[in-house]
Amino acid sequence: MSSATMRRTGRGRRGRRGAGLLLACLGVTAVFLNVLFAGTASAGVSGRARAQASDHDRVRDTPCGVGTVACVALGRDGFGARAWLIRGSEIVKGPVPATSGGPGKETPFGTFEVLSKDINHVSTETHDAQGNPSPMPYSVFFTPSGVAFHGGGDRTARTAGCVRLATDDAQYFFNNLEIGDRVQVVDGAGFVERQPPDRSSDGGLLGGL
Repeated sequence: MSSATMRRTGRGRRGRRGAGLLLACLGVTAVFLNVLFAGTASAGVSGRARAQASDHDRVRDTPCGVGTVACVALGRDGFGARAWLIRGSEIVKGPVPATSGGPGKETPFGTFEVLSKDINHVSTETHDAQGNPSPMPYSVFFTPSGVAFHGGGDRTARTAGCVRLATDDAQYFFNNLEIGDRVQVVDGAGFVERQPPDRSSDGGLLGGL
């Protein structure tokens, strides 16, 4: 083989290697972009986990999904929360005003179950003006970390993560929530509810249950 032929052959091989490397790089880039966009989509789905249920899965006039018994729509920075008590697809109490955990002690978003109830619970985290543990009457706990519905204290004050209700409302939730009932906590931003007739009695049990 002549030197000219060898040079052409070498350039051909180098060209084929270069083309192969270029295709490999393009393939890696495509894989990277697919992973990037897939990750972005997953993050979007995860970020919506705290959002309201879609219209067709939502209990009418609430932001929570069908099957929920206690619904909470959190406000901003612990203020302006609202809560509902639901049986089947009907609102039986609410919306009632509530406060929740402030910055650094936020009430968690998610779907939970009632774990326990304590009619005369006292706080292990906060104290009243006299230094005594803060009363949390009619506590209904729905997370292992101790987040609960409860009454007592200043109803307008933020909590250490719980959902504080007016004591009469807390009593009603306590009387009507059972172990295992579903509790859903969502971001209430943008949700505007219609005020349905309140079918509850004063602090009593639900009629017919």
